[in-house]
Amino acid sequence: MNNKKIILVATLAFALGFYASEYRHANRTENVPVIADASIAEPEIVEESAQPRAQDISSISPASAPQFLPTKPQSPLERANQLIANGAYGDAARLLNQLLELEPQNTEALWLLARVYEQQGQHKEAVGIWFRYINTEVDAQKIETALAYLAKYLIRLTENPSIFGESYEWLMAQINDLIKLTPDNGELHLQLAKMHLKTEDKEQAQYHALMAANQPETQARAEGILAKLDEGSLAQDDGAAEITVPLIRFGGQFLVPVTVEGEQVKLLLDTGASISGLTASFINRHYSFVKSPKPIQLNTASGTVESYLFLVDTFTIESITFNKHMLARLPMDNGDHFDGLLGIDILGRFDFVIDQNKAILRLRKR
Repeated sequence: MNNKKIILVATLAFALGFYASEYRHANRTENVPVIADASIAEPEIVEESAQPRAQDISSISPASAPQFLPTKPQSPLERANQLIANGAYGDAARLLNQLLELEPQNTEALWLLARVYEQQGQHKEAVGIWFRYINTEVDAQKIETALAYLAKYLIRLTENPSIFGESYEWLMAQINDLIKLTPDNGELHLQLAKMHLKTEDKEQAQYHALMAANQPETQARAEGILAKLDEGSLAQDDGAAEITVPLIRFGGQFLVPVTVEGEQVKLLLDTGASISGLTASFINRHYSFVKSPKPIQLNTASGTVESYLFLVDTFTIESITFNKHMLARLPMDNGDHFDGLLGIDILGRFDFVIDQNKAILRLRKR
């Protein structure tokens, strides 16, 4: 090959190589972003209070997520409520006791602790805290609600020997304490009457039965207890199935002749009276009749009146005698007309009929 051909081939080879090199270089630079300005902008600063946009939340990694302020710590009462809701009563009781050491007048803590103890079956502790709550609370409506709840709570305990056993001494003391705060609660008096009847303390049983008879909602049940008290204390001389008692007309009403402690008295027959009794004027003349007086609030047409019940050794209607019977001091004075009232506490122990035409009272023992 001559020199001209060699030079031509070399020139063509150089040209082809140069073209291929330029083509490869162009392909590499097409995918590289072009930076218009050499300076880099600073990232946007998001304040702590700012919330990320909804579309950005999924792209935020834990390391780059904004730090939010910590939530407000729970108060002891909030924590106690949370523990109670989760059934952690032991932890709740410890927390509430710690709080009460610092704040002994905290009524909300007392209320919660009473309910926690009840849930745990710690009834003595629960009742003690309920009394403490009642003595601390100043809201009259809340006190009334607590008194009603505690009364039902104690009654539930007396009616469930499997919960509290057969020993009622502590329960009787608690009910007596509660009655001092709510003396017109017939249900509490009825429970105490039953409990005293069980222990054969007939005087206390009769007293509380009469107190329960003074309340319309418990009157019928109280009469049943009074009838049981007649066993062994009521003597019927002639054993007749029915006793006829002559009545004395007094206007449109009747007087019943009875004997109290050997003294002849006339009692106004009043089927609307829950408790029999003697007038204040008669008692003033025969105060020696009054034995073992006990306070009572009598419900009268003019309102509630403070008075007392007292024990008489004998109370006789015709041939039927009640031994150790309680009567009420009645806030009335009728001089020589009559000496007291004969009420349903005695009449209710019989199947009785008032024959107004013949002015006769018929009594048949139930």
